[in-house]
Amino acid sequence: MKLNENLSCSALPFIHYDRTQGGCEPLSLIKTTTTRGDLVLSDRSHFNMSSRTTRSSTKRPAAEPDSPSTPSSASDLKRRKKANTKPAKPSAKSSSNDDPAPTEALQIVEELGDIFSAPPNTLIIHACNCDGSWGGGIAKAFKDRYPKAYDEYAKHCDLHGHSLLDTAQLIPPVDAKIPGEEGSKGDDKEVPKHFVGCLFTSRHYGRKKDSPARILEATKPAMQDLLKHVEAWNSKAKQEDCIAEVRMCKINSGLFAVPWEKSKAVLERIDISSSDVKVIKIVSPKA
Repeated sequence: MKLNENLSCSALPFIHYDRTQGGCEPLSLIKTTTTRGDLVLSDRSHFNMSSRTTRSSTKRPAAEPDSPSTPSSASDLKRRKKANTKPAKPSAKSSSNDDPAPTEALQIVEELGDIFSAPPNTLIIHACNCDGSWGGGIAKAFKDRYPKAYDEYAKHCDLHGHSLLDTAQLIPPVDAKIPGEEGSKGDDKEVPKHFVGCLFTSRHYGRKKDSPARILEATKPAMQDLLKHVEAWNSKAKQEDCIAEVRMCKINSGLFAVPWEKSKAVLERIDISSSDVKVIKIVSPKA
């Protein structure tokens, strides 16, 4: 007798009874399958399978090959459930607005004037690329006014390259004078002792600059790194050599083409509860 061909019972156990003992004593548990997985009963006189049993067997879902017919253990069910669970999509990095509110937020104060007309021991900050170029925008004004500071910046970029992204460089006062124009009779112009702060918010410049989203993403860690440099400097310097004021242009809004309000929102969520710098003056030229 052959069961329904649609039934796959490659591991279905059944009992073989000995007729010499009145059909009451089981001899063994056996498994008999064909290459198609059909169950073949070689001696039908040994078995009494009612139509009810046959009908219920045809309704059983097909078992997976080599899977046990016994109920799955809790660990098996757990493993199968885990295997059938769709992997969670990686969450995108949270925006600056998702960051927890700072205990003490960095204060941004905007005013009009000349950013370079600052008293001695002022730190003046601008956003930079990691390619070592101050060739355009306000960076060109920094290069013209602080040529030795530019040399320090260029060396720093040559040494570390694009790994500088998300970091900052604090350049101590190295320029005492602005070189006079070539061919002019005037002497070099003396300048106040200024620190220069470089925020590395883009790997490249020009058409290869990073996306606005990536530039904003780099702004916060770069500023946090610069604040650490300021704290380290002031902890070792003499009182007369400490950074006393911090000025900055509207970073990222020039050649990097990121709206200033977006950069400002990022900066205002920086916690400065343990920083020496509490206020940054944003100085823009008069129209």
